[in-house]
Amino acid sequence: MWNRIKLLKHKFRYDDTELPFLEHLDAFRSTFIKILFSLIVGIMICIPFADDLIYFLRIPAEPYIQNTSSDNKINIIFSESSFSKTTSASEDVQIKAEGKILNERSNSNLIRLQFSEPISALKMWLLVSFFGGLILSFPFIAFFLALFIMPGIRDIEQKAIRKISFFSGFLFLLGVLIGYKITLPLALDLMLRISGTLGGESIWLYSKYILFTLQLLFAFGLSFQLPVIILILGKMNIINSYQLRKKRRHVIIGLLILAMLLTPPDLMTQLLLAIPLIVLYEFCVWFLHFSNKKSNIKENKT
Repeated sequence: MWNRIKLLKHKFRYDDTELPFLEHLDAFRSTFIKILFSLIVGIMICIPFADDLIYFLRIPAEPYIQNTSSDNKINIIFSESSFSKTTSASEDVQIKAEGKILNERSNSNLIRLQFSEPISALKMWLLVSFFGGLILSFPFIAFFLALFIMPGIRDIEQKAIRKISFFSGFLFLLGVLIGYKITLPLALDLMLRISGTLGGESIWLYSKYILFTLQLLFAFGLSFQLPVIILILGKMNIINSYQLRKKRRHVIIGLLILAMLLTPPDLMTQLLLAIPLIVLYEFCVWFLHFSNKKSNIKENKT
């Protein structure tokens, strides 16, 4: 077992031998087939658990999803009251009006999820299975890509790539967690409050809600890669903390535009994405500032 691990590590080491173009092309083709096969296997594994994945995406909206059984009970109570012999005609009208108001109040801040076409449920099932399979197969995809790329990268650069990969993966998971736990519930609550004040009923397409949630989570995960890009450029001496501070206003505008492009078209979600990005940008500014100070002190000592 240990010999196999050593042999596997040897495949990642730097190899300066030049391969012909056709051999490179054949290696790329085999890597692409392995990645595609891993993705298909991941999707097939996730298909039986598609209902659980959909429920997981529904959890932030669960307090706002309309329960039809409770509405039916309200209607039954007031319909029975309206036919009661002990009530007069004026009381009957009053009870019906109160029942209507109660229904409107109960539905104003609730979501009613609907399917727009017969195959909407199947499309949503496949969409969730695809993203679940992509996440499940990502370690294997990264492994096959590393087998293809790493032999052409020197050992020092490989160490830097490993550190960056762990940092990037942590930031991606952090972005998804913030989007799921904080941003998504706040965005849903705000949108439903606005629709409630306008007196409208929130009837959403089920597939649109799932797509909205997936888009928001992946947008947060991808946008949290901004520090990785900035720190790499800083370590390569392409940018420094002074330039980042000087262009702060322009960058904030750019981050607002990026949040607008990555998130669904509502202002609250865009702001909830832009604010963490601005905080991460400030972190990168001061991180580069103090790291440059340390490097200058070391250079002066030598």
